Amino acid sequence: MDVFPDQSRGKGYLEIRIDRDRAARYGVKVADIQDVIETALGGKAITVTVEGRERFPVRVRYNRSSRQDEEDVKNLLVSAGGGMAASGASDTMRSAGSTGSTPAPRSAAVAVQIPLAMVADVKIVEGPAMIKSENGMLRNYVQLNVRDRDVVGFVEEAQRVVAQKVKLPQGMYLAWSGQFENQVRAERTMLITFPAVFLVIFVILYITYRDAIDALLMMKAVWEALAGGAFFLWLFGYHFSVAVQVGFIACFGMAAESGIIMLVYLRDAVDKRGGLENIRSLAELRDAVIEGAVHRLRPKLLTEGVAIIALAPMLFASGVGHEVIKAMAAPVLGGLLIADEVVDIFIPVRFYWVRRYRWLKMHGIDEATAGFDEAVRPGVGSTGFSRNGAEIEHDLDPVPGCGLE
Repeated sequence: MDVFPDQSRGKGYLEIRIDRDRAARYGVKVADIQDVIETALGGKAITVTVEGRERFPVRVRYNRSSRQDEEDVKNLLVSAGGGMAASGASDTMRSAGSTGSTPAPRSAAVAVQIPLAMVADVKIVEGPAMIKSENGMLRNYVQLNVRDRDVVGFVEEAQRVVAQKVKLPQGMYLAWSGQFENQVRAERTMLITFPAVFLVIFVILYITYRDAIDALLMMKAVWEALAGGAFFLWLFGYHFSVAVQVGFIACFGMAAESGIIMLVYLRDAVDKRGGLENIRSLAELRDAVIEGAVHRLRPKLLTEGVAIIALAPMLFASGVGHEVIKAMAAPVLGGLLIADEVVDIFIPVRFYWVRRYRWLKMHGIDEATAGFDEAVRPGVGSTGFSRNGAEIEHDLDPVPGCGLE
């Protein structure tokens, strides 16, 4: 983690603090001192010049040589008023009383000018390099660059630790802002998007096959693709982010696509034998499922292989935006690899057991007596189909008295 706090100190500022006691001793008004400081350092507007439709203020300010450094500012002259005149009059009265003679009348005390340093403290103090404000309040930034960790998780932990160990002075508060807010907003959106994606996939599958069980079989492949994407995130060390979430959504769609191809061939293999009502035994049903799963393996592998080969180079990208591309490709590639195994191995097995249950229920055969694939449709005898679907001959012995030759 990299920390970049704003430089809050390190620049010199000229600070002038008026000493009201000394100003009163010399008979100087605070407003007069402020006028001198304003005129000398900042400039004071004395009039306005009009040039056509434009107006410009005319400002008066001391020469640079009179305000160049701290010592020059200390020597700025301020007019002293009644305080020094009263002090001179009281001194005259005291001298007259000591001699017992009547003092001669004196003219009013003449105002004198004294250095600014006699009525104010002038010094250079250290302050912020730049004064920043927001919403009418001073503010300071501490920027963090988080590495090798989930940004949202880091912010949550940092907020908890700061709340426990840092006590802020009155009038100060902390506000957390940054790129993590985009991920927080995206996560709130994904709380709606992810269930919606699952629902849309299920509805499309149901509309396609008109079979809720087959749609659920496809949804199992989607959930297992989610596990594969999570495994690849752990393997490559990626953290959960918006790009990863988008990758998972793409992974769900591609996993459902691979499962649909398998399901199409499985259903087609059963339909070629006339459907469940015309299949004579569980052995024939098993042969049909194997035919749909194995004999049509090449088109499924080609479909999935093209996507995997196209996505694999993204995991090793190094150009502009590779952080997003790699994080997005990892869950898609992992989900496809796992979903491929699930689709090719587990979906045919699940499909067989679903069709087996339906076949037994359709022909009224008890599950306990059916066995694995020994059950035969009532009224068929031992007639069945071979592995390639061709009808096999009867192998029953002639029964005496039945007229069988």
